[in-house]
Amino acid sequence: MKRIFIKGIKGGTGATSVVANLACTLKKSKEQVYVIDLDPKSDIGLHLGLAWAHEQGWSNYSTFNEASSQFHQDSDGVVFLPFGSNSQAQFSSAHIIEGCNQIDNSDNAWVLFDCPAHIDVTQYSLNKNDVFLEVVNCDPICHSLIYKRLQTLSQAQGQWQHYFLANRYNSASELEFDLLQLWQSDIPLLASLYINKDEVIKEATAFRNVAINCAPYSVANDDFETLAGWLVSRVNQDES
Repeated sequence: MKRIFIKGIKGGTGATSVVANLACTLKKSKEQVYVIDLDPKSDIGLHLGLAWAHEQGWSNYSTFNEASSQFHQDSDGVVFLPFGSNSQAQFSSAHIIEGCNQIDNSDNAWVLFDCPAHIDVTQYSLNKNDVFLEVVNCDPICHSLIYKRLQTLSQAQGQWQHYFLANRYNSASELEFDLLQLWQSDIPLLASLYINKDEVIKEATAFRNVAINCAPYSVANDDFETLAGWLVSRVNQDES
């Protein structure tokens, strides 16, 4: 099982849309893909075809076995588990992460966790085979937060693959261009790719879908295919 944890370095970076589009891209490669929503906002269903009014999820149950009744499948075959509506869940995200070890024993299965921006990365029990993507935008706030996070990570116990992923990059902005250039030369954990800003990602959400389905020839589609390939190479490199 390949576990990918994704969170925004702050709220509003577009991490959930990255999770949804990445999951569907991986699924189109005939992989088994699961998405687990660990964020109390419970937004992942808005991208994967879940009805707007649906409020149930794992947080509304007291055990993982009971919560498993809330697994859904989107039109691409991605299996996902919403957070639900109970912000005071009876059992924690850690129990959900542990419980996910039961859902698929295949080495080829992918499990993507949509993590809330406010959590400390080190709160999760990560192992050396896990990949943690921290989504950032090319703005001064994220610039400051990246350096703070690097200090925290340098003191963290445990081993996992940690990367910063630039999302919604606008190449027409001089500020964003300059920041990305600086990060590429100065940030050792910056992913070697970025997701361009593309209006189709917003448009797709309005249809409770993902960009790669609504606009298969878009820039967004190319970017998420590149991201999926890059993650495959990271995982395979770690396993070799």
